[in-house]
Amino acid sequence: MSNDRIIQGALMLAIAGAMVAWFGVVPLHARAASQQAETTALLARVAQSPVPSERLTPFRAELERRSKMLSDECPKPLIAAKPDVAGVIRRLSLPIDGNRVVDQTFTAERSGPADLDSEIRWSATPIRIELVAKWSAIAEVLDLIETMNIPSRVTEFRLERDSEPTIEIARAFIELDVLHRRLGSEESE
Repeated sequence: MSNDRIIQGALMLAIAGAMVAWFGVVPLHARAASQQAETTALLARVAQSPVPSERLTPFRAELERRSKMLSDECPKPLIAAKPDVAGVIRRLSLPIDGNRVVDQTFTAERSGPADLDSEIRWSATPIRIELVAKWSAIAEVLDLIETMNIPSRVTEFRLERDSEPTIEIARAFIELDVLHRRLGSEESE
């Protein structure tokens, strides 16, 4: 009797495995094969194209720009630990020289859930920056934020400038959320 149950269980397991392979794996392989064939066909068409190479240069430049933008905006791997806040502050800090940068203050707050419509649960660590500096220094901090290799978003930017147009010093308030994947221990908080 027990041998019949083992055989039935093995048969059911084999049927379930076959169904998973047929409905799950085979369509993915077929889709990948069709995409590969389409890519090969497109590359062949481009190679045989009568369009002069110099006319394609702007398109190649645009392709490179968009590829770089995609790689910058989709950082890999996703950070699965709390971010190095001190490292972020060090990266964004400018030397205070009294001329180009008069003052800068960084305030980091406690991490909390980020309101992103995503399957991945994200947390955000807010960092507030108050910067009294020349326009070029403020632009440099914004560029440093843009080129950080960790996911972040600017949630607030305010600029107060002097009413005298000859004064090149302004006060900038920047609020930045540094994002990271929520850890299992954070899920229960």
